[in-house]
Amino acid sequence: MKIFYAIPILVLLGILFHAASADVYISDKEYAGYFASDGTYTVYGAVKNTESQPALAKVQVTVTNGNATFSESRILPLIYSLNDMPFKFKFPQITSGKPILQKPAVSFILTNSNPLNIEINYDKTLIKYPDGHLTGFITNTGSKTVNNVDIYALVHDKKNDYLDEVQSTWTIPSLSPGNKTKFVMYPDSTVAKEVYYYSCFVPGTDNSIELSVPMKGKTFYISLLSIVYFTNQKFDENSNSMSFDASNPWQIPYYANFMFPEDSSKGNFEVLVDGTKTNALVSIDNETKNWHVAFNVGYGQHKVTISGFDPDYIPNNDEYFYLDARGALTAWAGFSTFTISDAKLLEVLGIHGSYIPQWVKKTVGYMIYGNMPADMVVDEIKYLKSVGVVK
Repeated sequence: MKIFYAIPILVLLGILFHAASADVYISDKEYAGYFASDGTYTVYGAVKNTESQPALAKVQVTVTNGNATFSESRILPLIYSLNDMPFKFKFPQITSGKPILQKPAVSFILTNSNPLNIEINYDKTLIKYPDGHLTGFITNTGSKTVNNVDIYALVHDKKNDYLDEVQSTWTIPSLSPGNKTKFVMYPDSTVAKEVYYYSCFVPGTDNSIELSVPMKGKTFYISLLSIVYFTNQKFDENSNSMSFDASNPWQIPYYANFMFPEDSSKGNFEVLVDGTKTNALVSIDNETKNWHVAFNVGYGQHKVTISGFDPDYIPNNDEYFYLDARGALTAWAGFSTFTISDAKLLEVLGIHGSYIPQWVKKTVGYMIYGNMPADMVVDEIKYLKSVGVVK
Protein backbone atom coordinates (compact mmCIF):
# COMPACT_ATOMS: atom_id res chain seq x y z
CA MET A 1 0.00 0.00 0.00
CA LYS A 2 1.60 3.17 -1.12
CA ILE A 3 0.70 5.72 1.45
CA PHE A 4 3.84 7.43 2.59
CA TYR A 5 7.47 6.40 3.01
CA ALA A 6 7.43 3.71 5.68
CA ILE A 7 8.75 4.63 9.19
CA PRO A 8 9.73 1.74 11.49
CA ILE A 9 8.71 1.86 15.18
CA LEU A 10 11.27 3.92 17.09
CA VAL A 11 12.75 3.73 20.56
CA LEU A 12 14.16 7.06 21.73
CA LEU A 13 16.92 7.70 24.23
CA GLY A 14 16.12 11.40 24.02
CA ILE A 15 13.88 13.83 22.21
CA LEU A 16 16.51 16.38 21.27
CA PHE A 17 16.11 18.14 17.94
CA HIS A 18 19.20 19.04 15.95
CA ALA A 19 19.78 21.45 13.12
CA ALA A 20 21.44 20.03 10.02
CA SER A 21 25.11 19.43 10.77
CA ALA A 22 28.08 17.43 9.56
CA ASP A 23 26.61 14.42 11.37
CA VAL A 24 23.22 14.10 9.62
CA TYR A 25 23.23 15.97 6.34
CA ILE A 26 22.67 16.00 2.57
CA SER A 27 25.78 16.19 0.42
CA ASP A 28 25.69 18.66 -2.48
CA LYS A 29 26.84 15.83 -4.75
CA GLU A 30 23.84 13.73 -3.74
CA TYR A 31 21.14 16.33 -4.31
CA ALA A 32 19.73 17.27 -7.72
CA GLY A 33 16.59 17.67 -9.80
CA TYR A 34 15.32 16.83 -13.27
CA PHE A 35 12.14 16.70 -15.34
CA ALA A 36 10.85 13.13 -15.09
CA SER A 37 9.06 11.13 -17.77
CA ASP A 38 5.67 12.35 -16.53
CA GLY A 39 6.77 15.95 -17.13
CA THR A 40 7.00 16.96 -13.46
CA TYR A 41 10.08 18.39 -11.82
CA THR A 42 11.58 15.78 -9.50
CA VAL A 43 14.18 16.26 -6.77
CA TYR A 44 16.18 13.34 -5.41
CA GLY A 45 19.01 12.83 -2.98
CA ALA A 46 20.13 11.05 0.18
CA VAL A 47 20.54 11.95 3.84
CA LYS A 48 23.77 10.69 5.41
CA ASN A 49 23.84 9.65 9.06
CA THR A 50 27.41 9.62 10.43
CA GLU A 51 26.19 9.58 14.04
CA SER A 52 26.69 6.55 16.28
CA GLN A 53 22.90 6.17 16.69
CA PRO A 54 19.99 5.82 14.25
CA ALA A 55 18.30 9.11 13.33
CA LEU A 56 14.81 10.15 12.27
CA ALA A 57 15.19 13.04 9.82
CA LYS A 58 12.80 15.62 8.43
CA VAL A 59 13.80 17.03 5.03
CA GLN A 60 12.44 20.22 3.51
CA VAL A 61 13.02 20.84 -0.19
CA THR A 62 12.47 24.27 -1.78
CA VAL A 63 12.45 25.03 -5.51
CA THR A 64 12.23 28.44 -7.20
CA ASN A 65 10.84 28.60 -10.73
CA GLY A 66 10.56 32.10 -12.13
CA ASN A 67 8.73 34.24 -9.59
CA ALA A 68 7.18 31.24 -7.82
CA THR A 69 8.63 29.29 -4.91
CA PHE A 70 7.50 25.80 -3.89
CA SER A 71 8.41 23.95 -0.72
CA GLU A 72 7.69 20.39 0.45
CA SER A 73 8.77 18.50 3.56
CA ARG A 74 8.71 14.89 4.68
CA ILE A 75 9.78 12.72 7.60
CA LEU A 76 11.96 9.97 6.14
CA PRO A 77 12.25 6.34 7.25
CA LEU A 78 14.70 5.71 10.07
CA ILE A 79 18.36 6.12 9.02
CA TYR A 80 20.66 3.69 10.77
CA SER A 81 24.13 4.66 11.93
CA LEU A 82 26.70 5.08 9.12
CA ASN A 83 23.98 4.64 6.49
CA ASP A 84 22.22 6.79 3.89
CA MET A 85 18.50 7.20 3.25
CA PRO A 86 17.41 8.02 -0.32
CA PHE A 87 14.46 10.35 -0.95
CA LYS A 88 12.51 11.77 -3.86
CA PHE A 89 10.18 14.77 -4.03
CA LYS A 90 7.92 15.47 -7.01
CA PHE A 91 6.62 18.96 -7.78
CA PRO A 92 3.56 18.62 -10.06
CA GLN A 93 3.25 22.42 -10.10
CA ILE A 94 6.49 22.63 -12.11
CA THR A 95 6.32 21.23 -15.65
CA SER A 96 8.50 23.75 -17.51
CA GLY A 97 10.98 26.57 -17.01
CA LYS A 98 14.36 26.54 -15.33
CA PRO A 99 13.83 25.46 -11.71
CA ILE A 100 16.49 26.43 -9.17
CA LEU A 101 17.04 24.15 -6.18
CA GLN A 102 17.55 25.89 -2.86
CA LYS A 103 19.70 24.41 -0.11
CA PRO A 104 17.70 21.67 1.66
CA ALA A 105 16.84 21.93 5.35
CA VAL A 106 17.35 18.90 7.62
CA SER A 107 16.35 18.39 11.26
CA PHE A 108 16.63 15.10 13.11
CA ILE A 109 16.16 13.13 16.31
CA LEU A 110 18.64 10.51 17.51
CA THR A 111 17.23 7.12 18.57
CA ASN A 112 18.46 3.73 19.77
CA SER A 113 16.20 1.61 17.56
CA ASN A 114 17.39 -1.77 16.38
CA PRO A 115 17.77 -2.24 12.61
CA LEU A 116 15.26 -4.35 10.71
CA ASN A 117 16.41 -7.94 10.32
CA ILE A 118 16.02 -7.69 6.55
CA GLU A 119 19.12 -8.16 4.42
CA ILE A 120 19.70 -7.51 0.73
CA ASN A 121 21.25 -10.57 -0.94
CA TYR A 122 24.44 -9.19 -2.48
CA ASP A 123 25.12 -12.11 -4.78
CA LYS A 124 24.56 -13.19 -8.38
CA THR A 125 20.79 -12.83 -7.94
CA LEU A 126 21.22 -9.03 -7.75
CA ILE A 127 21.01 -8.20 -11.46
CA LYS A 128 20.93 -4.90 -13.35
CA TYR A 129 19.45 -5.24 -16.84
CA PRO A 130 20.34 -3.33 -20.05
CA ASP A 131 17.14 -1.25 -19.80
CA GLY A 132 18.25 0.01 -16.35
CA HIS A 133 15.88 -1.95 -14.11
CA LEU A 134 17.12 -4.22 -11.32
CA THR A 135 15.96 -7.43 -9.66
CA GLY A 136 17.16 -8.98 -6.42
CA PHE A 137 16.18 -10.84 -3.27
CA ILE A 138 15.85 -9.95 0.40
CA THR A 139 16.02 -12.38 3.34
CA ASN A 140 14.39 -12.13 6.76
CA THR A 141 17.27 -12.99 9.10
CA GLY A 142 15.28 -12.29 12.26
CA SER A 143 12.92 -14.34 14.41
CA LYS A 144 9.68 -12.45 13.63
CA THR A 145 7.54 -12.07 10.52
CA VAL A 146 7.90 -8.65 8.89
CA ASN A 147 4.97 -7.08 7.03
CA ASN A 148 4.64 -4.48 4.28
CA VAL A 149 8.31 -4.22 3.24
CA ASP A 150 9.56 -1.67 0.68
CA ILE A 151 13.11 -1.35 -0.64
CA TYR A 152 14.72 2.01 -1.49
CA ALA A 153 17.92 2.69 -3.45
CA LEU A 154 19.89 5.27 -5.41
CA VAL A 155 21.05 4.79 -9.00
CA HIS A 156 24.28 6.11 -10.51
CA ASP A 157 25.86 6.65 -13.91
CA LYS A 158 29.38 5.63 -14.97
CA LYS A 159 30.79 8.83 -13.45
CA ASN A 160 29.36 7.82 -10.05
CA ASP A 161 26.93 10.73 -10.22
CA TYR A 162 23.44 10.19 -8.78
CA LEU A 163 20.66 9.86 -11.33
CA ASP A 164 17.52 9.00 -9.37
CA GLU A 165 16.00 7.58 -6.20
CA VAL A 166 13.92 4.44 -6.71
CA GLN A 167 11.54 2.29 -4.71
CA SER A 168 10.59 -1.35 -5.23
CA THR A 169 7.67 -1.64 -7.63
CA TRP A 170 5.46 -3.47 -5.15
CA THR A 171 5.19 -3.69 -1.38
CA ILE A 172 6.09 -7.17 -0.09
CA PRO A 173 3.04 -8.09 2.04
CA SER A 174 4.77 -10.49 4.43
CA LEU A 175 8.12 -12.22 4.93
CA SER A 176 8.51 -14.89 7.60
CA PRO A 177 11.79 -15.72 9.42
CA GLY A 178 14.41 -17.45 7.29
CA ASN A 179 12.53 -16.86 4.04
CA LYS A 180 13.55 -14.75 1.07
CA THR A 181 11.58 -13.07 -1.69
CA LYS A 182 12.18 -11.15 -4.89
CA PHE A 183 12.01 -7.40 -5.42
CA VAL A 184 12.12 -5.31 -8.60
CA MET A 185 13.14 -1.68 -9.18
CA TYR A 186 12.66 0.57 -12.22
CA PRO A 187 14.33 3.98 -12.63
CA ASP A 188 12.57 6.83 -14.38
CA SER A 189 12.63 6.28 -18.14
CA THR A 190 14.37 9.63 -18.74
CA VAL A 191 17.54 8.35 -17.03
CA ALA A 192 17.20 4.58 -17.59
CA LYS A 193 19.82 4.41 -20.37
CA GLU A 194 22.41 6.11 -18.16
CA VAL A 195 22.03 3.73 -15.19
CA TYR A 196 25.30 1.98 -14.37
CA TYR A 197 24.78 0.67 -10.85
CA TYR A 198 22.52 0.80 -7.77
CA SER A 199 23.59 1.59 -4.20
CA CYS A 200 22.30 2.52 -0.77
CA PHE A 201 19.70 -0.25 -0.52
CA VAL A 202 17.45 0.39 2.47
CA PRO A 203 14.49 -1.76 3.63
CA GLY A 204 11.55 -0.13 5.38
CA THR A 205 8.23 -1.31 6.77
CA ASP A 206 4.82 0.19 7.41
CA ASN A 207 3.71 -0.93 10.88
CA SER A 208 0.83 1.50 11.06
CA ILE A 209 -2.45 0.86 12.83
CA GLU A 210 -5.76 2.58 12.29
CA LEU A 211 -7.83 4.44 14.88
CA SER A 212 -11.08 6.33 14.49
CA VAL A 213 -12.97 8.93 16.49
CA PRO A 214 -16.46 10.47 16.10
CA MET A 215 -16.16 14.00 14.73
CA LYS A 216 -19.04 16.32 13.87
CA GLY A 217 -21.37 13.47 13.01
CA LYS A 218 -18.77 11.64 10.90
CA THR A 219 -16.00 9.14 11.50
CA PHE A 220 -12.51 10.64 11.55
CA TYR A 221 -9.86 8.04 10.66
CA ILE A 222 -6.32 8.25 12.01
CA SER A 223 -3.20 6.31 11.08
CA LEU A 224 -0.59 5.76 13.77
CA LEU A 225 2.96 4.41 13.95
CA SER A 226 3.84 3.46 17.52
CA ILE A 227 3.96 0.61 20.02
CA VAL A 228 2.65 2.93 22.73
CA TYR A 229 -0.99 2.05 23.43
CA PHE A 230 -3.36 4.91 22.56
CA THR A 231 -6.96 4.45 23.72
CA ASN A 232 -10.09 6.39 24.69
CA GLN A 233 -9.64 8.85 21.84
CA LYS A 234 -12.02 11.82 21.85
CA PHE A 235 -12.46 14.95 19.75
CA ASP A 236 -13.37 18.23 21.46
CA GLU A 237 -15.19 20.56 19.05
CA ASN A 238 -14.79 23.53 21.40
CA SER A 239 -11.00 23.41 21.40
CA ASN A 240 -10.60 21.59 18.05
CA SER A 241 -8.31 19.11 19.75
CA MET A 242 -8.05 15.36 20.07
CA SER A 243 -7.21 13.61 23.35
CA PHE A 244 -5.89 10.11 24.07
CA ASP A 245 -4.95 7.95 27.01
CA ALA A 246 -1.40 6.78 26.32
CA SER A 247 0.21 3.80 28.02
CA ASN A 248 3.91 3.08 27.61
CA PRO A 249 4.82 -0.10 29.58
CA TRP A 250 8.50 0.09 28.61
CA GLN A 251 11.24 1.57 30.77
CA ILE A 252 12.41 4.04 28.13
CA PRO A 253 10.59 6.57 25.92
CA TYR A 254 8.93 5.38 22.72
CA TYR A 255 8.08 7.28 19.60
CA ALA A 256 4.60 8.01 18.20
CA ASN A 257 3.84 9.29 14.70
CA PHE A 258 0.24 10.31 13.96
CA MET A 259 -1.03 10.89 10.41
CA PHE A 260 -4.01 13.09 9.61
CA PRO A 261 -5.69 14.17 6.33
CA GLU A 262 -4.29 17.31 4.69
CA ASP A 263 -7.57 19.25 4.91
CA SER A 264 -7.94 18.62 8.64
CA SER A 265 -5.37 21.29 9.60
CA LYS A 266 -3.21 24.14 8.35
CA GLY A 267 -0.25 22.53 10.11
CA ASN A 268 -0.30 24.50 13.37
CA PHE A 269 -0.36 21.38 15.53
CA GLU A 270 0.56 21.52 19.21
CA VAL A 271 1.11 18.45 21.39
CA LEU A 272 0.61 18.36 25.16
CA VAL A 273 1.71 15.39 27.28
CA ASP A 274 0.14 15.60 30.74
CA GLY A 275 -0.59 19.26 30.09
CA THR A 276 2.98 20.18 29.15
CA LYS A 277 3.87 21.21 25.62
CA THR A 278 6.35 18.85 23.97
CA ASN A 279 8.50 19.23 20.89
CA ALA A 280 7.06 17.53 17.81
CA LEU A 281 8.16 16.99 14.24
CA VAL A 282 5.37 18.27 11.99
CA SER A 283 5.52 17.59 8.27
CA ILE A 284 3.25 16.98 5.31
CA ASP A 285 4.01 14.15 2.91
CA ASN A 286 4.03 15.59 -0.60
CA GLU A 287 2.85 12.30 -2.13
CA THR A 288 -0.03 11.34 0.14
CA LYS A 289 -0.64 14.91 1.39
CA ASN A 290 -1.08 13.62 4.92
CA TRP A 291 0.12 15.51 7.97
CA HIS A 292 2.66 13.74 10.19
CA VAL A 293 2.79 14.74 13.85
CA ALA A 294 5.59 12.86 15.63
CA PHE A 295 6.62 13.12 19.28
CA ASN A 296 8.01 11.20 22.24
CA VAL A 297 6.00 9.43 24.95
CA GLY A 298 7.78 8.53 28.19
CA TYR A 299 7.34 5.49 30.40
CA GLY A 300 4.01 5.09 32.21
CA GLN A 301 0.45 6.41 31.85
CA HIS A 302 -0.13 9.77 30.18
CA LYS A 303 -2.80 12.07 28.80
CA VAL A 304 -1.95 13.26 25.29
CA THR A 305 -3.72 16.13 23.56
CA ILE A 306 -3.15 17.17 19.96
CA SER A 307 -4.60 20.54 18.95
CA GLY A 308 -4.49 22.58 15.76
CA PHE A 309 -7.31 21.02 13.75
CA ASP A 310 -9.19 23.31 11.39
CA PRO A 311 -12.47 24.38 13.07
CA ASP A 312 -14.22 24.29 9.68
CA TYR A 313 -13.08 20.78 8.81
CA ILE A 314 -15.68 18.02 8.57
CA PRO A 315 -14.71 14.54 7.28
CA ASN A 316 -16.12 14.24 3.76
CA ASN A 317 -17.15 10.63 4.23
CA ASP A 318 -16.44 7.61 6.37
CA GLU A 319 -13.35 6.30 4.63
CA TYR A 320 -9.70 5.70 5.39
CA PHE A 321 -8.22 8.99 4.26
CA TYR A 322 -4.94 7.56 3.02
CA LEU A 323 -6.40 5.13 0.47
CA ASP A 324 -5.32 5.79 -3.10
CA ALA A 325 -6.21 3.46 -5.99
CA ARG A 326 -3.24 1.13 -5.51
CA GLY A 327 -3.64 1.04 -1.72
CA ALA A 328 -7.35 0.33 -2.02
CA LEU A 329 -6.80 -2.46 -4.55
CA THR A 330 -4.07 -3.98 -2.37
CA ALA A 331 -6.32 -3.96 0.71
CA TRP A 332 -9.40 -5.23 -1.13
CA ALA A 333 -7.50 -8.20 -2.63
CA GLY A 334 -6.10 -9.30 0.73
CA PHE A 335 -2.48 -8.19 0.28
CA SER A 336 -2.50 -5.72 3.17
CA THR A 337 -2.83 -5.77 6.96
CA PHE A 338 -6.53 -4.83 6.68
CA THR A 339 -9.28 -5.38 4.12
CA ILE A 340 -12.03 -3.25 2.61
CA SER A 341 -15.33 -4.17 1.00
CA ASP A 342 -16.30 -4.17 -2.67
CA ALA A 343 -18.35 -1.02 -2.08
CA LYS A 344 -15.44 0.79 -0.38
CA LEU A 345 -13.05 -0.05 -3.23
CA LEU A 346 -15.52 1.20 -5.83
CA GLU A 347 -16.06 4.37 -3.78
CA VAL A 348 -12.31 5.07 -3.70
CA LEU A 349 -12.13 4.48 -7.48
CA GLY A 350 -15.06 6.82 -8.07
CA ILE A 351 -17.34 4.06 -9.36
CA HIS A 352 -20.92 3.64 -8.16
CA GLY A 353 -21.61 0.06 -7.09
CA SER A 354 -21.32 -2.60 -4.42
CA TYR A 355 -20.18 -5.82 -6.17
CA ILE A 356 -16.95 -6.90 -7.89
CA PRO A 357 -16.35 -10.52 -8.97
CA GLN A 358 -13.71 -12.27 -6.86
CA TRP A 359 -11.61 -13.30 -9.86
CA VAL A 360 -10.55 -9.66 -10.28
CA LYS A 361 -8.32 -10.25 -7.24
CA LYS A 362 -6.07 -12.35 -9.48
CA THR A 363 -5.52 -9.27 -11.62
CA VAL A 364 -4.53 -7.32 -8.52
CA GLY A 365 -2.00 -10.07 -7.83
CA TYR A 366 -0.50 -9.43 -11.26
CA MET A 367 -0.31 -5.75 -10.34
CA ILE A 368 1.61 -6.52 -7.15
CA TYR A 369 3.92 -9.27 -8.40
CA GLY A 370 4.09 -8.56 -12.12
CA ASN A 371 4.72 -4.81 -12.19
CA MET A 372 1.29 -4.04 -13.68
CA PRO A 373 0.30 -0.37 -13.22
CA ALA A 374 -2.67 0.21 -10.91
CA ASP A 375 -4.30 2.30 -13.65
CA MET A 376 -4.65 -0.82 -15.80
CA VAL A 377 -6.57 -2.62 -13.04
CA VAL A 378 -8.78 0.42 -12.51
CA ASP A 379 -9.51 0.58 -16.26
CA GLU A 380 -10.46 -3.10 -16.21
CA ILE A 381 -12.89 -2.54 -13.34
CA LYS A 382 -14.40 0.45 -15.14
CA TYR A 383 -14.84 -1.69 -18.27
CA LEU A 384 -16.49 -4.44 -16.21
CA LYS A 385 -18.83 -1.79 -14.82
CA SER A 386 -19.72 -0.61 -18.32
CA VAL A 387 -20.70 -4.14 -19.42
CA GLY A 388 -22.63 -4.88 -16.24
CA VAL A 389 -20.25 -7.36 -14.58
CA VAL A 390 -19.46 -4.92 -11.77
CA LYS A 391 -22.74 -3.90 -10.14
